[in-house]
Amino acid sequence: KKSLSQRERVAEGRVRGTASNDFYVRYPSPNPLPLGEGFLDNPLQLQPRAKMDRIPPKERFTRHAKISELPPAVLIEAIDRFGISQNDCHVLPLAGGFMNANFLVASGDNKFVFRVYSTDRVTAERERDVLQFLSSCPVNVPQTLALFETQGRPVAVLEYIDGTTLEDKLLTDTFMDLRIFEETGRQLGHIHTFQFNETGFIGPKMIIGKEYDNFGHFILQFIEKTLSELQEERLNRETKERMRSLVQDRWHLVLETEPRRQLVHTDFNPKNILVSNGPNARVSAILDWEFCVSGNGLVDLGNFFRFAYDYPAEAHKHFEKGYRSVNSQLPLEWADAARLLDLGNMCSFLERREDYQESFRTARAVIHSTLDHFGY
Repeated sequence: KKSLSQRERVAEGRVRGTASNDFYVRYPSPNPLPLGEGFLDNPLQLQPRAKMDRIPPKERFTRHAKISELPPAVLIEAIDRFGISQNDCHVLPLAGGFMNANFLVASGDNKFVFRVYSTDRVTAERERDVLQFLSSCPVNVPQTLALFETQGRPVAVLEYIDGTTLEDKLLTDTFMDLRIFEETGRQLGHIHTFQFNETGFIGPKMIIGKEYDNFGHFILQFIEKTLSELQEERLNRETKERMRSLVQDRWHLVLETEPRRQLVHTDFNPKNILVSNGPNARVSAILDWEFCVSGNGLVDLGNFFRFAYDYPAEAHKHFEKGYRSVNSQLPLEWADAARLLDLGNMCSFLERREDYQESFRTARAVIHSTLDHFGY
C-alpha cells in the first residue's frame, strides 16, 4: 500500500501525531504547518485511534538466561578480589538488567555496584572506556572503579548512585514532574553532540570498528535480511510483506537524515535512566553503555518513545525542548525516522536463537503499531 508523505498528510489536514502514539492530530486549517520545535503550541483537535497492545513494562522482555545461571562463587570471588571482606558486607540484587546481573555490595558506609557480564571481555572494556570518556562531560554516568575477570566472567565495579529508574518512577508516581523529560532530552542531546570520523561499533579505547559507512543503509540491510530469514512462527508472512512495503516506501525519511556519526547509546529507555528519589527528581545517571555505536542518534529517540503511552501527554514536547536546548541537529521529521529505525531493534529481538517469548511478543506488537502509524 502506498501512503502519502507526512507533509502531504499535513496539507490534507490528516497528520498522524508524532507527539503521541495514542492520537490522530487533525489541524483545523488545511495549510501546512512546521513539525519542528513548538508545533504542539498550535491549536489541535485530538481524535483517538487504535492503540498498541499495552504490555506492562516488567513483562516486555525476557531476561538473558545467563543471569539466572550465575554461580554464587563468581560474585563471592569478585567481592574478595576487590578487597571487601565477605564477613563485612551485604549483597542485594538490583532490579533491571536484561543482559547482565547487577548487585549492590555495601561494606560499612561504602556502596558499590558489581556488574557481572553475560558477554565477553571486549563488551566490558567497551563500556568501561565509554564511561571514562564521558566522565568529564555534561552526561551523567557512574564512575568505573575496577574491571577484572572471575571464573571466566567479566566483572566491573561501578560507583553506586542512589535513585530509581525512570521506568519504576513512572510505575509508582501518580504525578510526574514534566521537567524530568526535559532533562532527559537534554542528556540525550549532550550524548549526540559527540561526533566521530567513522561509523561502526565502538570497541575498547573508543576505537570505531568501521563495520558500515552509513548507519541508515546498515539498518535497512539488516531488516531486509532478517525478514528473509525469519520463520513464520516469529513473524507471519502478511506482516513481513507489509513491513517490506513500509521500508521500501518510507526509508527515505531515514536516509535524508544521513550521514551521521554521533555517539549512540542504542538502549536509551526508562529502565536505563536513573533518577533521584523524591518529588523533584533529576536525572542522576544514564546506564548500560555496552552496545554503543557511532551512527544515527535518532535510533535512541525511537527507543525512548517506543512505548510513548507510558508517558504523560506533554512528555514529548518537554523532551524535544530539552534536546534542542543543547543540540540543534534534530531534523523536523525526526519522529517518523526514529520510529522506522526502531524496527531494526525489533528485528534483533526476533532473530535471537533463544526462545524469548516475551521479547518476541513485544517486537510483534511494536511492529504492528508502526505499520498502523504509517498506514500499512
